[in-house]
Amino acid sequence: MIPYHPYFPLFSNKRRCRFLAFTVSAFLCLAGCSQTIQNTSEPEASDPELLYQEFIPITEQKEGQPDIYLILKSFQSQYWQRIIQGAADAGSALGCNIYLGGTYYETGLEFQELLLSKALEQEADAVVLAPLDSTLEVAAVREIRAQGIPVILIDTILNSSDYDVCYMTDNLQAGELAAREMLRQLKASGLSADSPAQIAVQVGSTSSQTIVDRLAGFIQYWSKYAPESWVVLDDVRCNNGDTELSTAFCLEYLKEYPDLKGVFGCNNGSTIGFARGLIESGRRDVTLIGFDYSDEAAQLISSGQCPASTIIQQQYHMGFLGVSHAVSILNGGSVEQKFMDTGVCVVNRENADSPEIQKILSEN
Repeated sequence: MIPYHPYFPLFSNKRRCRFLAFTVSAFLCLAGCSQTIQNTSEPEASDPELLYQEFIPITEQKEGQPDIYLILKSFQSQYWQRIIQGAADAGSALGCNIYLGGTYYETGLEFQELLLSKALEQEADAVVLAPLDSTLEVAAVREIRAQGIPVILIDTILNSSDYDVCYMTDNLQAGELAAREMLRQLKASGLSADSPAQIAVQVGSTSSQTIVDRLAGFIQYWSKYAPESWVVLDDVRCNNGDTELSTAFCLEYLKEYPDLKGVFGCNNGSTIGFARGLIESGRRDVTLIGFDYSDEAAQLISSGQCPASTIIQQQYHMGFLGVSHAVSILNGGSVEQKFMDTGVCVVNRENADSPEIQKILSEN
């Protein structure tokens, strides 16, 4: 596992200005792109069964067991399937009924809020939630906890202390780690510090604190350590968790930016799209850094078509520990620490076959 890295607070004046300018422009881009993508990549809201999943049992249901409602922000990737498996395994091991609901796209805030309301109406004993919006869902979570129902967060934190405990990645640190790996891979590829290089970034959401922190960590590290001629594009694109759209974005980046040398996917769906685009195009001169171990990322890493690395999270443990902690609270257990970092590590061609990495991959 990668040890914790302290933040890097000191920039030269020039670097500080570059960091602040990029951060402002990038987040203006994120704030503005959501509606456009929503209008082009999602089913119509009049077809809600294609946008969210009502609660379904994922464990054997037994009378007298606590009812725990698991609410996710996507079902679109292996990442979320491993979270579901972790939660189901914990439910079976600890004797509780797990009900799964969630949205299919990462813009379905109204549907996630509807599911939170339904969990309250159906008298859930506890809720395990991966929030879509770290700010706008604070009120709904507060309402649930006001009824004495524990709320355990996984994957993404709320901009509030009104939850019981959160199991997730330290995403600022993970973003720094991704930037460090991008720089290592670019240098290892033989790219000169004097050569122009453009880095493209995709995100899966404009409102998730997870994405905000990863991008901030990446840019903070990049602004301190990258050569001046290696720049991160202001053209940050949001795919709202749609892997087909993220693939299309990758192909557009490849056509529009002649000095493109690296791509960074801030989440699993973005990484899948970048990987598919690179595989489809046959490009060998672009480095991929992403999150999670999708089939597409694994293919790039193993084939050596181009330099590729991915940041592996402990998502199975997020699901398992989220349910386990809910049961503990229901049984009278106390919460000693509200934030629990589940950890990350880097997987690349050099270490993918090592026993340590294979063990982590088998668990996630």
